[in-house]
Amino acid sequence: MKRNIKITLIVCLLWVALVLVVTFYRYAGNNAAEVSQEELREIGAMVYEEPVAFEPFSLVDHHGEPFTEQTLQGKWSMIFFGFTNCPDICPLTMNELTGFYRDLAAGPYQADTQVVMISVDPFRDDTAQIAQYMSAYHEDFLGVNGEYSEVSRLARDLYISHGVMPVPAEDGGESNEFMVDHSGNILLIDPQGQYRGFLEPNIRRANILEAYQIIRQTI
Repeated sequence: MKRNIKITLIVCLLWVALVLVVTFYRYAGNNAAEVSQEELREIGAMVYEEPVAFEPFSLVDHHGEPFTEQTLQGKWSMIFFGFTNCPDICPLTMNELTGFYRDLAAGPYQADTQVVMISVDPFRDDTAQIAQYMSAYHEDFLGVNGEYSEVSRLARDLYISHGVMPVPAEDGGESNEFMVDHSGNILLIDPQGQYRGFLEPNIRRANILEAYQIIRQTI
């Protein structure tokens, strides 16, 4: 009888210990996720609760190579929609991304990270123009263009707004000039080719690095 009581007591203690361990790790995991999301919002980043899939696409990079959904497989991709004649947010963002990417060299993440700028001005941004533009930034970066309809469809799937607006001629006649407007978010695509979140426009190099490290450690 005493032996049975002892076995029962041991079983009960083990069960209580198991419950405590499971509860601790469940709480710790949830708390870590909440802290990470809060930290991300404070530094200008957002991760979706569920990854977002998007349709296949067919574009071309500035080396003349195909850039499709397959190009996003196996690496984390940071995608920015811009254009080479952009006067402000595009060069600022590309400069910050260049600094961020160089900072990655000190850690484990640069090898499986690619940075991409997709032109929303394919009327002027041919492959040669984009190649010249990208030469001012990191040699690993990809500049991408393609048919306007294809770029627009991908932008729509990734919640990026953009548009082309004609500039009126000074004499009131017809004008060939136009302006390009676009969202300035930096998009995060995971190695399975799913849209996971974004960094807000005008985010600085240090915050990009901090946000990216948090995301890589928690996803």
